[in-house]
Amino acid sequence: MFENDYVFKGKHANMVTRLTSEIDSETKFKLFDRNVDVLIIAPIVGFLYGRTARRDESVQTDNVKKINYQQMSNEADNLKFNYQLIMLLHEKDKIEIEQRLNRAFRYTKDSPEIEECYKIYEQYILGGIEVLDEKLLVDATNVDDYINNIYNFINDYNDRYNKTISDEELLKLCMGN
Repeated sequence: MFENDYVFKGKHANMVTRLTSEIDSETKFKLFDRNVDVLIIAPIVGFLYGRTARRDESVQTDNVKKINYQQMSNEADNLKFNYQLIMLLHEKDKIEIEQRLNRAFRYTKDSPEIEECYKIYEQYILGGIEVLDEKLLVDATNVDDYINNIYNFINDYNDRYNKTISDEELLKLCMGN
């Protein structure tokens, strides 16, 4: 999946553009510095929020946001870790651990099953971008609005995961029990 440049298209390209654009020219404030930073965090956000989305192919468009291979290569450890984590946790209540281990660690780029795994992972990436767009950009017109959105997003995250999941439950989630 990350052996070439990665391209966001259509509405997701628009969202990535907004997430990586300078919000205030005076302070040079940005939510994300690089497109690859969005690519790193988006699948985790998508998974945690249970949000997947399909690639926007509805309109032929020149609107693309590209991440070059070199940037992805520099972040290969993070991207690979996120992919493996998602493959281990995706449908953990429906799919046996052996199958999830295959998805995360054993399938190679020549395996026929890998394309389906890549599609699943990309759906979490795109869903995560939509969540980031909704949570961080909605109704924001100035730096203070963006900071409030970030604060609310972090509080929402804490309410969802840090207060409701005990250390024991987190360990069980990681162990697949």
